[in-house]
Amino acid sequence: MDRVALLILSEDCMGCHACEVACKQEHGLDVGPRLIQVFEKAPLFVPMYCHHCAQPPCRDACPVDAIFRDDRGIVLIDEESCIGCMACVDACPFGAAQFDEEREVAVKCDLCRERLLEGEGPACAKACPTQCIVWGAWDVISRSVARRAVTRQLKP
Repeated sequence: MDRVALLILSEDCMGCHACEVACKQEHGLDVGPRLIQVFEKAPLFVPMYCHHCAQPPCRDACPVDAIFRDDRGIVLIDEESCIGCMACVDACPFGAAQFDEEREVAVKCDLCRERLLEGEGPACAKACPTQCIVWGAWDVISRSVARRAVTRQLKP
């Protein structure tokens, strides 16, 4: 299977929070943890999300190895193994790992893994009215990011 990636083009985010709502609905989350969050840093909106790091600090911090990468590069939490110590929450540089107090386990974005297995994209990407949430094969996304960077450097 191909590695997958998610990218949010924050300069196109209008701060509508549709991604947050779609994520909460998809994962059946109550008040509390948000697996994607949109913050306002005027004049921009900055979505916070799990970057599914190549060397995940959350995984390295977990004392019981409850965090792992699947064959598509998605960083996942085995909730059955999680002891609720919150070491991963503290270790995440993006604030993406959250603690679900009701279930007493750590939670984070799983790129809507079940939807991906059915050939659909993440709920946040589908709900975004500006289409600033891009997902797909890792190599395609990384080439797109490189092209955007070069284009930005060439602009006066």
